Amino acid sequence: MRLTIIFAFFWLLVGGVISPSARAEKPQYVTDWAHLLPEGLYDFFPEDMATSLWVDPVFQNKIAEAERKIRPELNKLPIVLPGYMVPLKYKGNMTTEFLLVPSAGQCIHVPPPPINQTIFVSLQQPTRIRTYGEPLIVEGRVLTNGQITEYAETGYRINADSIADFSFDALDERIEHLEGR
Repeated sequence: MRLTIIFAFFWLLVGGVISPSARAEKPQYVTDWAHLLPEGLYDFFPEDMATSLWVDPVFQNKIAEAERKIRPELNKLPIVLPGYMVPLKYKGNMTTEFLLVPSAGQCIHVPPPPINQTIFVSLQQPTRIRTYGEPLIVEGRVLTNGQITEYAETGYRINADSIADFSFDALDERIEHLEGR
């Protein structure tokens, strides 16, 4: 599963799974990490990219600039998003603030993940800390004012209404509810 998520994120990074029409109109809600990326974000990647391009400083600057872009039009939209927890504020095994990232292990390495793929989550009531490989589902409203933390800068925030342990059934139920089905 972890390898699948890492592969999917890399595929997403180079624009392989996001068609321009997938985000052409303003969404009514956010249910996928791809929704957080502006349209055409990585269009500068050439189709026949040479390995030497990865070490080109100009190309690296373009990547760094792209990683700082968010979608302001998503502000205050409902969100249901699976991911992994990086606890920030905790007491014992409970937390009220954490980072949500798309794959396990992000934020424990340098450099941290892009701000458009890192979300600061705050809770009214504490929730159990999930371990490194325990995915969860966060539900609430997305805000487009990020946060700077000791581990990473974020492009988005969620004031969470609920947190649930991940399962495909639980995710499907929450998305169906959000979509009004």
